[in-house]
Amino acid sequence: MPQRRRRVDRVVFFPRYTAFVGTTALYTAPLDARAYAEVDLLGWQGTGLGGTPASVSFTLQHSADLENWVDETAFSPTAGSEAMNNYHLAYAWVRAKAAVTGADPGVVCWLTGELVYREGPAAGEAP
Repeated sequence: MPQRRRRVDRVVFFPRYTAFVGTTALYTAPLDARAYAEVDLLGWQGTGLGGTPASVSFTLQHSADLENWVDETAFSPTAGSEAMNNYHLAYAWVRAKAAVTGADPGVVCWLTGELVYREGPAAGEAP
């Protein structure tokens, strides 16, 4: 039996090449996730700005009401490389969070995602 192709929407959470400076966490706008079953996130980080080592961690957050946000497991690419993580979606809303750490934190990053549609009659498909 041939495998079905996944239906996805691609989204850019933080565009190439976004500079993050300081330790204040940055958040994307909330995204309605009710049509999606899961998301694959792909993040990249450069070396620290100004020659100072810094690192970024990306966290997917879920919410049912846009007030209370629950963190999923964070992931961190190493300097000059990409990292990927997959999350199952159970709440109506999602957003991404980026947090930078280091002695004099500053780093260039990006984060993209593929939102995978739910399948079956509940998602509007024929049974």
